[in-house]
Amino acid sequence: MATFSEHPPLPSTSWDILISGSSVKQSLLAVALGRAGRSVLQIDENTYYGGSSTAFYSFSDICTWALRVNDGHEPGFSNAIVFQEEGVDGKRGYIISLSPHLVYWHSALLRLLRSADMTDSFSWQAVGSWWVWLTDEDVAIPAVTSGITLGEVGVKAAKMVAAVTGAKKKKKGGWNKGRKKEPAAEDEATGIAAVTAAAEEKPTTLRRVGGNFREVPCTFEDVAWSADLTDRDRGHLGEFLRFVMKHDSDEPADHKYRDIFQDNRTKTLHDFISKNFPLPPSAITSLSSLTLLPAPSTKMLVGAAVPRLATHFGSLGNIPDVRSAAALTIAYGGSAELCQVFSRAAAVAGGVNVLGRGIKSVQKSKAASDVVPKTLLEAGAEEEVKRQLDVELDNGETVHVDWIIGEDATKPSAESPSGAVSIARAVYIISGPISPIFEKKYKDETIIPAATVLMVPATKEDARPVYIIVRSAVTGECPRGQCLLYVLTETSGKAGYGEIESAVQRLLDNQIEPPKILFSLQYITTSHQPSHQDSMDGVINLASVGLGMVFEDEWVEEAMTVYEKIMGTREGFMKLSDAAKRMLDEMDE
Repeated sequence: MATFSEHPPLPSTSWDILISGSSVKQSLLAVALGRAGRSVLQIDENTYYGGSSTAFYSFSDICTWALRVNDGHEPGFSNAIVFQEEGVDGKRGYIISLSPHLVYWHSALLRLLRSADMTDSFSWQAVGSWWVWLTDEDVAIPAVTSGITLGEVGVKAAKMVAAVTGAKKKKKGGWNKGRKKEPAAEDEATGIAAVTAAAEEKPTTLRRVGGNFREVPCTFEDVAWSADLTDRDRGHLGEFLRFVMKHDSDEPADHKYRDIFQDNRTKTLHDFISKNFPLPPSAITSLSSLTLLPAPSTKMLVGAAVPRLATHFGSLGNIPDVRSAAALTIAYGGSAELCQVFSRAAAVAGGVNVLGRGIKSVQKSKAASDVVPKTLLEAGAEEEVKRQLDVELDNGETVHVDWIIGEDATKPSAESPSGAVSIARAVYIISGPISPIFEKKYKDETIIPAATVLMVPATKEDARPVYIIVRSAVTGECPRGQCLLYVLTETSGKAGYGEIESAVQRLLDNQIEPPKILFSLQYITTSHQPSHQDSMDGVINLASVGLGMVFEDEWVEEAMTVYEKIMGTREGFMKLSDAAKRMLDEMDE
């Protein structure tokens, strides 16, 4: 973490916008508003970037943070527990993130970065297959027959899955620019017909990790040749995926799918699939894992699950060079790297970032006017404008602004409000790789995945599933030969630690040579739905960043809504001016 013990005085006391905090949404807004020509002061009371989305670069940094959590100085976090194996050196070579988010190919974030020409600012890594803990006994339980007969079964149904999930021709993409790739296979399959021929010649076998972690079947070959699915199951799965991909379609012919979705939004995913597309319980559990939602399928609502599944299957097959992948992740800290890059981009756009300063008080301005910074005026002219808010910072300085943006920008509180959701999280560093989850799935893929997702289903009536993101050393976050495990489960308190430890132990014990746990951090995060009631004119309170595993489209939407409130339009969000483009081009040269 970058720390600063002292700061010189601010270059001005008058700003268009004061942004409190340096988490993802605040940093994104700092870039967008700065590029739109607004004077932006971004402060953070912490001495490190990222806030609740930060990353740590040594074990000592984590221990310091854990002490602050347990002393009540890190709102939204509690009950931090640190373990370090004796003799393990954690001084360098590690990046441990509080936000190792997955980013889907068809996500709002990637669309935004593409339009802003910023995808090359990050090192993207492919996320490989999903895996679910299922025993042979679990898989043997048949579906409850409902009498529904479908016309498409076997490989025909699997071809429908191929059309839905996008077994498409290889396309160019900037996500892996400059990445060293392995040579592609000579018989590379590039379309549905070629993939079909390859699969019929040599069926794909779904892999296992340690016997009971089974690969989730979702690609064409998986569905066509999975030994866990009957021909009838393939038909039902293909029809269900057709419904998923058309549930929000505007095409007149697809209105029946929209009606089915609207009529069943409040039903559980398990009951909905069992009744309408009777699949075995193991297949329903596998599908539920693709949503990355913290509830089991018996409590997961269709209204939440189906859009998540549509995002997953809509992204599948689109990532160049890794057609079995649906998502990416950012190396060197996930969303923590986003915070760093956005903050630097805000500074390039003319903003000022200051760590170690927070807001002490805010009140309506009493001054008649404040002078606009000269750098924002035409040809050195001076113009006086009225600022509507006086802000006293915790170091005694006072600034005058028109807008304040932040999470609980004027009245931060460590208390958990009603409706709060708690997630038990943990980070483990283990001494060895986990095979075969980092192997290429298909011969024609030229990139080896650097991350993957495993899920241990809930085993008790009141329990929740446990998700594990495994990240290899390719992400640059741990030394070679080691792995990072990011684990989470919804909980009402520290009870989730037991579920996490059990899930991780299952994974480690099922390896031929079980890796050792070198380091672990456990903690509780708490989030709540915001009231969206700003405390006064000019103050905009953001919702806290969610606690899940995915970078949510809603975060980009909220940032754009705030931008529109200030600028009066969404046009130009994150766009560089022509002058700024010329400056960056000159810097590149």
